[in-house]
Order: sequence, then C-alpha cells, then structure tokens
Amino acid sequence: MKETSKCHSRRLQEGHFDRYLIGTGIDIGCGDDPLRPPAGDLRTWDWADGDAQAMAGLPDQAFDFVYSSHCLEHLHDVDCGLRNWSRLLKPGGWLYVVVPDYCLYEHLAWPSYFNGDHKATFSLDIPREKVRRPNHWHIHNDLVPLVEALGMRVELVRLEDEGYDYSAGVTDQTLGGALAQICAIFQRGTSRAAAAGAPGSALAS
Repeated sequence: MKETSKCHSRRLQEGHFDRYLIGTGIDIGCGDDPLRPPAGDLRTWDWADGDAQAMAGLPDQAFDFVYSSHCLEHLHDVDCGLRNWSRLLKPGGWLYVVVPDYCLYEHLAWPSYFNGDHKATFSLDIPREKVRRPNHWHIHNDLVPLVEALGMRVELVRLEDEGYDYSAGVTDQTLGGALAQICAIFQRGTSRAAAAGAPGSALAS
C-alpha cells in the first residue's frame, strides 16, 4: 500500500517535516516504505529489529519524534505499544501515528476483509460500546485519554480520505492510491511530571 509514500507530498506541503517530523526520529513498522524527511536523522524499526510493541533495547527519551504508519493496528496490545512508543520521546517530542479508519478501510467488518493480521480497529465515529470489542479504539473516547495519561497533549486528529470514492462499495481502495486512514499527532509534555508519563500529568488538549 505504501501509505507513507502516498502522503509524502501532503506532509511536505502542510509543513509537517518542519514542525513535527524534524530532528532525530524513528519510523516504527516501516517495512519497505520508510519516512523520507528532508533533514534530520531517521532510524527505521521493523521485524528484524524486534517487537514493535516492546521496543526493547532502545533508551527512554531518545527521539525528537516517533512516527508510525499502519503499524499500531497490528499490535496485540495497543495500550502497551503506545506506552513504549511514548517513552522513546524527548520532552516536547512528537508522536505521529497513522492508522486505518474502521469505516473506510474495514467497512465496519471484523475480522478485516483485507488484512487478516489486523488486531485492532480505530474510528472517529464508531464507539467501542457499539462494536462490543475491547480491541476497538474510538480515537477521542479511548485513545486520547490514554495518551493524555502518558503526559501528552493532542495536536491534531483528522480523517484522511484523499482520493476515496464513497460510492465504490466494499473494496480496498488503498490499493488504487486512495487514503482511508486517521492521522493523529500528540506532543509529549515538557514538565518534569509529564515527561515521566505520570498519571494525571497530561497537558490540556
């Protein structure tokens, strides 16, 4: 699908490489489609490097940004993964996560029609109570409280559906170049408590 490459021009035009994806960063679960920042130092992390959920062997507060596109949905434990991703950030650093949208990609079906390795779903509209699965994450009801408890604030959350045909039926439009994803950007706090990820230390979103 190469979702990172699809979005490269968009990220450039919107200035994301100047504001969020700058400095020393890591791209988690990049596969053969790593982020290509115009400047800075990027480390890639994939199967050969270790478990993306644990990120074992990497020191705390090592990166200015943690980027991950279409990886979080493959983790057995989203909560644990985000905790480990957040610990890698320096105070003031950025967590930049892209996940498939439950409506546009999964078409409200579970298990996934198009990727049998997906272990979680994410939505801006459909609450966990409606699907009755603990592995479903409503962005504002479930995911945001988690990252705030880790000492981060919300910078941006949005649906990205460029090129998506809402009349096309149940198909995987990402194969044809369309976007069917949610982009979420969070900033780690700079206070001592927030940098430590202490519960209740999050900045207001």
